[in-house]
Amino acid sequence: MKAVAQIKNLNGYEEKNIVLRNLSRIMDIKIIDIDIEKGLLFFLYASPLTFQKVRQELLRIGHPMQSYKCTISSYPNSFP
Repeated sequence: MKAVAQIKNLNGYEEKNIVLRNLSRIMDIKIIDIDIEKGLLFFLYASPLTFQKVRQELLRIGHPMQSYKCTISSYPNSFP
């Protein structure tokens, strides 16, 4: 499944690298892009539990999700 999340406190490349580093530790997600200017995180995730892990980790490192939009992939076996 795909998700786009508006995250808080994303002010530069240092914060982007922290987000990338911490989220890369979560299995079953793939980060597509992080737009620093708009504060958007684009990623793929395998299950609702995985999405919750992403939300919790972002909150823990000081970049909580302000809003998000999830879509279901049209290809059921397309994750990573």
